[in-house]
Amino acid sequence: MLLRSVRASLSTAARHRRFSAEAVAESPSAASTSGAAPKRKGGDTLGKRLLSLVYAKRSAVVTIRKWKEEGGAVRKYELNRIVRELRKLKRYKHALEICEWMRLQQDIKLLAGDYAVHLDLIAKVRGLNSAEKFFEDLPSQMRGGHTCNALLHNYAKKQLSSKAEALIEKMSDCGFLKSPLPFNHMLSMYVSSAQLEKVPEVIEQLKRSTSPDIITYNLWLTACKEQNDVATAERVFLELKKAKIPPDWFSYSILTNLYIKNASLEKALSAIKEMEKRTSRKTRVAYSSLLSLYTNMGDKDGVHRIWKKMKSLFPKMNDAEYSCMISSVVKLGDLKEAEKLYTEWELVSKTAILGLQTYFLPLT
Repeated sequence: MLLRSVRASLSTAARHRRFSAEAVAESPSAASTSGAAPKRKGGDTLGKRLLSLVYAKRSAVVTIRKWKEEGGAVRKYELNRIVRELRKLKRYKHALEICEWMRLQQDIKLLAGDYAVHLDLIAKVRGLNSAEKFFEDLPSQMRGGHTCNALLHNYAKKQLSSKAEALIEKMSDCGFLKSPLPFNHMLSMYVSSAQLEKVPEVIEQLKRSTSPDIITYNLWLTACKEQNDVATAERVFLELKKAKIPPDWFSYSILTNLYIKNASLEKALSAIKEMEKRTSRKTRVAYSSLLSLYTNMGDKDGVHRIWKKMKSLFPKMNDAEYSCMISSVVKLGDLKEAEKLYTEWELVSKTAILGLQTYFLPLT
């Protein structure tokens, strides 16, 4: 009797413990204190949710808050990656909302580079005046090289020469000119605004402070092309090679263009062959440049060879590529091929009709 009583008591106690444990495991408080994130279906991530906000009216902040309420972790490095992706997609409003949310979080430590990205996004979404105000309101330790470069980039893009020149002078006084980046901003501005006489002075300043990079040399070569200065371009190109900086496809594209302009077809052919060697799936835009260059050389076979290669590399041609190819064959006098390409373009793109007047109406 005593043994059966003890066994019964132990069995009841075990059942009680099991039921209690199950109840605790199922309770919301247990889930929150365990630290385990809820299981999500279909590889659901914060990045996927934020990148799916196609419409600008939808809020990135609301999406982040909902993710946190569901028990999801929010990490700075992940948000930075998402901001980079959104910038590539030109989804600047949502990228800016994420930056602004991060700035309000006490547990997220922002660096100067984060503020530079924030400033650039403000310029894109709200305008340069707002970006200048943001810069002025930053803590002094954050108004360094990164944020100055971001502001300088926007001055250069808007071709605000006076503001850009004043800012780079202040950067020089503060010792912020330790890389070619700010000088490249100035070169880009002077080339795009046809202030080519200022290019040599910037190059000399750059060389006193640091060393040129491939972007510097390409901008310098572009300035030579705009001035139709073959001799200086060849000297710059030789300096580039002596500096042991590998020329890229764009370097050879500039040279090819310059040689064609000056009827140096042998040099142009040599340069374009080197350009082709540096063109790959990763540099897709280079193929359209090759089409245009071969067209300007009158090389019909070269144009069709590049087009065939493009179609073997990429599953679908975009509107800009069809536009470029049709323009090329029209210039080469092959109207039947142009019509064939246009028909093909219509089948894959809803916007092909926009190019009809450009290519065919003038020929009728």
